[in-house]
Amino acid sequence: MKGAVVLVGGGGTPPEVPQTMLRLAGGADARVVVLAHTQADVGRGAQRSAELFTENGAKHVLAPDTLDAEELVALVNTARVVWIPGGDQNRFMERLGSSASLLKAIRGVVERGGCVGGTSAGASLMGVRMPTGDHSPEGELKVGASPVAPALGVLPNAIVDQHFLKRQRLPRLLCAVLENPHLVGIGVDEDAWALVNGGKITVHRAQVIVIRVQRASRQYKQLLGNHTVQLQVVLPEETVSL
Repeated sequence: MKGAVVLVGGGGTPPEVPQTMLRLAGGADARVVVLAHTQADVGRGAQRSAELFTENGAKHVLAPDTLDAEELVALVNTARVVWIPGGDQNRFMERLGSSASLLKAIRGVVERGGCVGGTSAGASLMGVRMPTGDHSPEGELKVGASPVAPALGVLPNAIVDQHFLKRQRLPRLLCAVLENPHLVGIGVDEDAWALVNGGKITVHRAQVIVIRVQRASRQYKQLLGNHTVQLQVVLPEETVSL
């Protein structure tokens, strides 16, 4: 992965996020494409995100409201930055997830040295799998208690969750990792943001939780278990491997 991925856990997006993405993508002239298809009103959401970037120095921002995936592919293929705001990650995938060419184009931005990022639902879309939001209200560590679904795969070895500590989502991400032990769980707290590149994650604000297991999980009837769970609480200015 030549480029970088930015994960924002929800809440307000601080100015240093678009500023950092532009810097990593080559500066103010880098073309930015906003994909606000997480939101019910794509056009309105796209405009708000476009303003976030233009107010922080971006000179070329495209904020399409089309649902035509092939039109979006053409735009993303010219982008150095792709930004996905919050809303509903399931909505995004329902609208656009069937377009393999669009998903490939988004991943391609990072592969050619650009920067892709999102906040809240947009952050959860970065993994190869994503929480659907349907976790058992009892917080159970049981088979099927924390459903995940295909996501964009920008981070091909991860599941990303958001508003993490604020909304007490540790059980659902832990459950998801126990059922998918080949993946790393990344829980980005509300108002937190982090940068992923070179196989490492660096936290720039608040806290990020990283969960991994080193062996396959075990099952007893529907219960999930594992003796090799590693949980890291990563603080600002700290970097850990993924």
